[in-house]
Amino acid sequence: MKTQSKYLDEINRLLADYLLEIEKSDLKPLSAQVYQVQSKNFVRWINGEFTPGEVKKSKRLLKENPGANS
Repeated sequence: MKTQSKYLDEINRLLADYLLEIEKSDLKPLSAQVYQVQSKNFVRWINGEFTPGEVKKSKRLLKENPGANS
């Protein structure tokens, strides 16, 4: 998915605000990290820079075909 830049600017501003809220919260570090990573991935997805499950799929393919990347 690719979002128009006029919307993406506002989304990035809101993401920055959200990340600050997470930092100021009393969440445990691992919980805070999950909130941060997932929200960043969502913004990357709407900008066409992320595909859910892509890393997991790549690791699985490498495990199935270890010599394919040499």
